[in-house]
Amino acid sequence: MDVKLVFVMEGEPPKLKADVISKRNQIRYGGSGKTWSQKTGRSHFKSVLKECLDMLECLGIPWVQAAGEAEAMCAYLDASGYVDGCLTNDGDAFLYGAQTVYRNFTLNTKDPHVDCYTMSSIKSKLGLDRNALVGLAILLGCDYLPKGVPGVGKEQALKLIKILKGQSLLQRFNQWNEKFCYSNSQPSVVSKLAHCSVCSHPGSPKDHERNGCKLCKTDRYCEPHDYEYCCPCEWHRTEHERQLNAVENSIKKKACSCEGFPFHEVIQEFLLNKDKLVTAIRYQRPDLLLFQRFTLEKMEWPSHYACEKLLILLTHYDMIERKLGRRNSNQLQPLR
Repeated sequence: MDVKLVFVMEGEPPKLKADVISKRNQIRYGGSGKTWSQKTGRSHFKSVLKECLDMLECLGIPWVQAAGEAEAMCAYLDASGYVDGCLTNDGDAFLYGAQTVYRNFTLNTKDPHVDCYTMSSIKSKLGLDRNALVGLAILLGCDYLPKGVPGVGKEQALKLIKILKGQSLLQRFNQWNEKFCYSNSQPSVVSKLAHCSVCSHPGSPKDHERNGCKLCKTDRYCEPHDYEYCCPCEWHRTEHERQLNAVENSIKKKACSCEGFPFHEVIQEFLLNKDKLVTAIRYQRPDLLLFQRFTLEKMEWPSHYACEKLLILLTHYDMIERKLGRRNSNQLQPLR
């Protein structure tokens, strides 16, 4: 497949994520009998990352350093056209601006597969753009806001987006100030009239038989409609608006009761880019001697075993270089 990988290293985690990291460390190390502070857990994580970087250097595979979350840098590289997609199981990549995300990647020989998701499909099939996804993260929860807005579920949140008909969900959040949230104004009351069982418009079948129906535009009788038809009379319009307002008002009330809503720091974390590519992405020839030293020190691999593992990658690199017309004496030479 000739897939070229670019690895992204985690940077400093946002302060918003401190509680989440602390809880993860407690779960990961809590049963070991050791006292793991957030600082200790992060130091251990960084030391593991350093070893990963050393191995990538041996393999000649490029890597870039993220300013904060790795998914943010992945999204930046994808949106800027430096890469064709992001290989991650973290859906936050879309909130950071990624366009293509590959998830559930596996090299299982019996069932090798990967799932591909694109922002264009999410928008065309689900009607959700990046701002809507960030808004859903606020309502339903994310790494920076684990509980979201208590009492708001997925179906209710998606109903709200549908009600807005393309209006920005994040802008709607800003409109939800305390006065707007708890307004006691009541919708105008419209009396419900009797409706015809044939056409579902105001009136009766007998009246329509004699005088016709204005909404059906007939002088006598009326036009039948199926059960899904919605009458356009004033009462039905008012009732429909009341039901839509009830959904928004319910979410609005719960959201405004949350301290800090609409959580501008979380929104800015997703929407404001902090990453940039400092150096060009370049692939290097795998360094066999360096790889042998590294694997001997870290994994106690004997030299011949490390050589066997790297030989396929090294051969592939040299063959591609020769195919492109780039030859030198350091390349592996065919025996026949």
